[in-house]
Amino acid sequence: MKRILLSSITILVLVAAVSGGTMALFSDTGAIAGNTIATGTLDLTLNHSAGKPFAISNAYPGYWSDSEYMDIFNSGSLPFEAQMSLSKTSGDNALWDYVTVEMWTDVDSNCSTMGGGEAIVYSGLAKNFPAGRTVSDVAYWGHANENDGHGPPDNVRPGWSERICQKVGVHSTADNSVQGKSVVFTETVDAVQDND
Repeated sequence: MKRILLSSITILVLVAAVSGGTMALFSDTGAIAGNTIATGTLDLTLNHSAGKPFAISNAYPGYWSDSEYMDIFNSGSLPFEAQMSLSKTSGDNALWDYVTVEMWTDVDSNCSTMGGGEAIVYSGLAKNFPAGRTVSDVAYWGHANENDGHGPPDNVRPGWSERICQKVGVHSTADNSVQGKSVVFTETVDAVQDND
């Protein structure tokens, strides 16, 4: 009798388990479709005045060129820091030791005067120009970003430009060893993504 009772209970448990597994339950689903991620572009364009690249002949100790400029224009869709470097690409090493550079930012757009809010970026020997120097800092010029809370103060925003005025020369201490010599150098501007 115990066996029959035990068998009956086992059958009932199995029937309950099988019938409970086939019960229908309510359900619902929600979805958000069309999630998209697209990357922006980092792109700079260098525009320059007619006197650049510099092509100077008959320079002498104490010589300075006329003022010229380069515009670092953000033609991409992301803000960037503009970092500049100078490097000798060919020519006489002794003359390179005396090449001088003066760079400043421009407020009045003609690079001819100082005192209207311009700031010196660098003044000294070209060989000592710090590699990767950030030239888009608001400390030099606010027009690249207007310093209006729309981004970091060292960025050039999309559609904006940074004007860097320049003069080059030969240091006044140059000696006879550089007579009749020439040197070629490159100005490199790197656009570096900056999200801070």
